[in-house]
Order: sequence, then C-alpha cells, then structure tokens
Amino acid sequence: MNGNSCANGEMGEIVEQRLSGATGVVLAGGQSARMGQPKAALPIGGEPLLRRVVRRLGAAFADVLVVGPPELVLLAPDARVLPDQHPGLGPLAGLEAALTAIATPRAFVIACDMPFVAPALARAMAARAAMLPDVDVVALRSSHGLEHLHAVYHVSCLPRIHAQLDAGDRSLRTLLAGLRVREFSPEDAARYDPTGLSAFNTNTPDDWARALALAANDMVEN
Repeated sequence: MNGNSCANGEMGEIVEQRLSGATGVVLAGGQSARMGQPKAALPIGGEPLLRRVVRRLGAAFADVLVVGPPELVLLAPDARVLPDQHPGLGPLAGLEAALTAIATPRAFVIACDMPFVAPALARAMAARAAMLPDVDVVALRSSHGLEHLHAVYHVSCLPRIHAQLDAGDRSLRTLLAGLRVREFSPEDAARYDPTGLSAFNTNTPDDWARALALAANDMVEN
C-alpha cells in the first residue's frame, strides 16, 4: 500500500461536481453498543444524523444508498435504503450488500456516525480511484490509521468478501490485506478537508458531545 499525489489540474474540475461513476454508501446497520442508543436518529444541527450524512454525500454523488433496516427510509427520504443481506454480521456484510446492489463500478463507503464527512474529499477519493483501474480500494490514511469505512471500493472486491463471509471472517482489516489498496494520504486529504474531521465518528457519548459542540460552533461547514 502506498500514497499517490495528484496534480491540482487533474482533480480541480471533478471535485466541484457530483460524480456519477461512483455511488455514495452509508452503512447504518450497526448496534450502537458503545453509544447506548441507536445513532441514526440522533439530532445534530437540526436534523437526524443519518439525514445529515446522506445530505453531505448527496453533494458528492448522484446516487446515495443506505444499507440498514427498512424503517431508515423515514430518516433519509432522499436515499435508497437497502436491507442488509446478513443482519448482525457487521460492516463487511453491509459492504457486500452495497457492492451487490450498486449500478456503478465503485462505491464510496462510510458509516452513518460520521457527521462531518467532507463532500470534496469524497469526490476526490472517488476520482482518484477512477484513475487507478488496477486498484480495488482507495482508503483514507488518517492519524488513526487506515480508514476502512472512509474508502472507495470497486465491485471487484465482491468475490473475496463472499469467501470471507462464508468462512466466518468478518474483519475489514483481513479483507484489505488481501486486496490491491492505494492510500489517500493525510497531505492530499487536507486539500479537501482542512478541518481533518471527515473521518471523525461518534462511537461514544463523549464523541457525540464533541460532535454537537463542533456543529453548534460552526467549526465545520454544515
């Protein structure tokens, strides 16, 4: 795995428009165990968290898909909601459902608890992936490591995902270890996400309190 810088001219135009060559995907089937309550409906900035995330991805992609329970359509009426084919098996199963359902060759995939996902960064990562036909995954490298759920996945990943699930292995880390992965470096990401919050997720009540404070204080574009 390695990084790959792009000249401004290669990306400038495409990051200003919605992309049709990739689908935005929100995985929303988790149990929210550490939060202590379902996350998708939690209010932030005057709207449910899931609706906010879908809205932000909708600024980057012409099509947005939510993988999760059917009732989530009430929270995200502007997105397609697709039931998880294997409920309870974690994000790998949600990724399988998404890649099976999309009409595009790639999906930009995040979790529903990322309230500050940056549309410009999502577009730039999808555009980078489109220029790398021999790569299966373009994943953000952040201060926390490689972000498996802030990444662009090609449908070519499906056979390995099927095999892993059949073997009872639900690890995204294991999946990426067997795929052709290109990192999107922190330096490149900073051009499109100056706050560095695109991959910030709200796993705990403390994380949620920080997210509410950031949204209320206009620390990031809402």
